[in-house]
Amino acid sequence: GLADRYVEKNHYKRASVVRLRSIVRMRSEMTSIRRNSRRRQGFQTVRTLLTAVAASALLIAGCRSESLTEQARRTAAPKALEFLVDAQQYFEAGFYNNALVLVDSAAAHAPQLADVPFLRGRILSAMRQFDPAVLEYRATLDLDPEYPGVYFNLGNVEYQRGQPEAALRMYRKESDEAAASVEYLVQLGRAYADIGVADSARWAYERAIEADSTNPTAYMWLGQLLEDQGSMQEALEYSRKGRSLRPDNLNYAYVVGVQQLRTEDLEGAIRTLEKVTDGMPWHYAAHYNLGQALLGLGESERGARYLARADTLLGIQREITRWENLLASNSHEPMLWVNYGNALRTAGRIDDAIQALSVAYSLNPEWLELQNNIANLMLARGDTLGALSRYEDLLSIDSTLSDIWLNLGTVYALSGDYDGARDAWRTALRHDPGHAEARQYLSQLEQE
Repeated sequence: GLADRYVEKNHYKRASVVRLRSIVRMRSEMTSIRRNSRRRQGFQTVRTLLTAVAASALLIAGCRSESLTEQARRTAAPKALEFLVDAQQYFEAGFYNNALVLVDSAAAHAPQLADVPFLRGRILSAMRQFDPAVLEYRATLDLDPEYPGVYFNLGNVEYQRGQPEAALRMYRKESDEAAASVEYLVQLGRAYADIGVADSARWAYERAIEADSTNPTAYMWLGQLLEDQGSMQEALEYSRKGRSLRPDNLNYAYVVGVQQLRTEDLEGAIRTLEKVTDGMPWHYAAHYNLGQALLGLGESERGARYLARADTLLGIQREITRWENLLASNSHEPMLWVNYGNALRTAGRIDDAIQALSVAYSLNPEWLELQNNIANLMLARGDTLGALSRYEDLLSIDSTLSDIWLNLGTVYALSGDYDGARDAWRTALRHDPGHAEARQYLSQLEQE
């Protein structure tokens, strides 16, 4: 079975040289059908990309001149920087294993460049491979003891491990430059709040708001802090401000709805929480609190329906939590990530399921069926570009997979690229002349 196909339990598995070549150069069979598709949209020159990356977390713009890292960048081989740019793009798209391979290639060209282990640490952190991530951040410090962002990321690792005090020790070591960011101040406030130092938490959140009054995150966490202290009206004011900056954020809406309920604004709570349950039908707490608000207004029948739904969702959430607890100490196990992803998918949390399954695939990149499942989920949620990237990744590994050519053609057809769809389905038939679905789709296309 598929569960028996993974064989390694290391923190990640390297791709072969053949796979690396496929990352940077797709087979001619693929390039022949791209035509005027999205591949031509948004392409930038390497120089433009390097300029953009230099202003991002990858190359840490704002590093003081003449730092060790700045010196290493000036003398680094251009190929190393190109590999880092590509790695960053694969990382952001969820192709973690591909990104790690490209980081390794950058290291081969620029072993003294601290950006290399730093990016590797970020990728491993996203995969919750915390022990190897810490080693990479330490390697970054060995190359440049003043590298901005390293101690912040080390603190985030400790925070994700449930160790806020250890996280604070790391945060306090961060450079003044990085410590002025809103992201840093908010996370600092969360750690202080978790250990019960409310005054310091509030100070951090207020400093974050002073740094950027348009960032909603600090308002929301300050509202949560005030709620925990029992200052419900003040909490609601800050939460409403944060939500006004991101009115489409349903998590923010949930916080506001609960605070409305606790301040006895039942009608307001119902209006707010209904939006959450409509947009997040898996949200147990939103259904429960909405049910309570409806009961409070005497709408017993509607309230009972939401409470009954909440009971069902609680069972699903407990299953998700069970896999999360197992992953906390076994994050290197691909099958646990698959089970976690499947539980999330059952709950309807498709984006989270894709994230979990992407980690599983990165831990075992030979599990091609899993990559296909991820692409199918992306396609089901309407992310045709994400699905396209995944199908192309599979075909760069094995261009004879007729079912993947079938799926690729479907993406092209949904995108209106009927020439691309025709070529993809013809390619499927070339590899499998008896493929009934490819022949059917091609016939339908020719009739239209």
